[in-house]
Amino acid sequence: MEKNQLEELLKELEYHKQVYEELNLILDTTFDFISIADGKGIFLRLSKGSEEIFNVSEGEIIGSSCYDVERMGIVDNSVTRVVLETGKKISSVQITQGGKRFMVIGIPMFDDKGRLKRIINISRDITEIEKLNNRLKETEELLDWYRYEILKKQEFEETFIYNETSSMKKIFNLVNQVSRVDATVLLQGETGVGKNLIAKTIHKLSSRRENPFVQINCGAIPENLLESELFGYVEGAFTGAAKGGKKGFFEIANDGTIFLDEIAEIPLYLQVKLLHALEHHEIYKVGSSSPTKFNVRILTATNKDLKAMVKDGGFREDLYYRLNVLPIFIPPLRERMDDIPLLTHHFLSKYNNKYCMNKQLTMEAHKALAQYKWPGNIRELENVIERLIITCGQDMIDASHVYNTVYGSNERATIEINGIIPLKQAVEKVEKELLFKAMEEFKTTREVAKVLEIDQSTVVKKLNKYKNIR
Repeated sequence: MEKNQLEELLKELEYHKQVYEELNLILDTTFDFISIADGKGIFLRLSKGSEEIFNVSEGEIIGSSCYDVERMGIVDNSVTRVVLETGKKISSVQITQGGKRFMVIGIPMFDDKGRLKRIINISRDITEIEKLNNRLKETEELLDWYRYEILKKQEFEETFIYNETSSMKKIFNLVNQVSRVDATVLLQGETGVGKNLIAKTIHKLSSRRENPFVQINCGAIPENLLESELFGYVEGAFTGAAKGGKKGFFEIANDGTIFLDEIAEIPLYLQVKLLHALEHHEIYKVGSSSPTKFNVRILTATNKDLKAMVKDGGFREDLYYRLNVLPIFIPPLRERMDDIPLLTHHFLSKYNNKYCMNKQLTMEAHKALAQYKWPGNIRELENVIERLIITCGQDMIDASHVYNTVYGSNERATIEINGIIPLKQAVEKVEKELLFKAMEEFKTTREVAKVLEIDQSTVVKKLNKYKNIR
């Protein structure tokens, strides 16, 4: 061999040595794990770290085939094997014997004749990334829970206005509890106490809040139409039935909440069908013999004594117990008078904003509202406040405006007579009550004397008299 040829060969050898060293450096310093296998799936080279990754030494893998590695459980699914069998570039998640998870890209290399020559795997450890993703998911779920709890608190604050000592605090807590379950709720209370508002709140706070809330006033629908409105009907069920039939409220409310207000107004014959619907979660449309399944939350309300109606035969006992799973009684406003100032403030703010006004109540006007019995409950109070804001010609609403709106005159409420007593005793009772109320409102005996149109000395004398027997 000539000297020049030998020099060329040495140069080429040095070049390949340098390339080999560079390849080793790349394999050993890359952040990813790289393996090289031949065209038969035999591993030729691995970058450093195989023991930490696979729980076996580098020597146990080099010289082994991809089938051996898979059979020994070093990896669960060999990407090298899949590339060998398909001849295509693939990517897949691979779990190692050491419990690590790798995203592996398998790349086939072919010679100039199209024969598979090498299989190169580039693997990136995603174990920590997946852990972080899982933690992120858990954090997001926790944030969603906090957002939901904050939403619930806001709903309560917007819906429930009550004094901390009021009986409504128990209602507040009870609504919070029942909103988490799907059991039937029976709301009871006089007209105007807020049954509709509480039903809507239960729905908003429930897991069904994204689905329909359907409210039906059972007393407002004619008896002969109520069944078809609740359950729907099929085509040809009766004369005038719409082509294709019609969905009832139970179908419309599917996956949501149905609120049956004035439930006591449902006729007896229909109570049987309603009971079947509640117990079996299915309805029969008018004119159909096939049941239709539904999935709804049932809320009901009444201002009547259902238990008394059961005793009198006006309401089915079995349906009553089926509805009375979670009863909530909302007390009338006259039994929670401490709530009136807060409710008054709320409605003043609401209607001042609505009508772009800034009207306020005097202290005497507040007292006048507190003295009234509110037979229409919160609904009546709201209507009175709205009327006062609209009709009062001045920014300060005084007691006379309240009396005129509530009683229809500037006079106070008529005296309640609860029984027959001697006239003298009755006069003294009224006189005493009138004096003390006047003192609460006007503070001085001079003002009281002026309002009652008597001498101040008479006021003082009578106050002293009644203080001793109060």
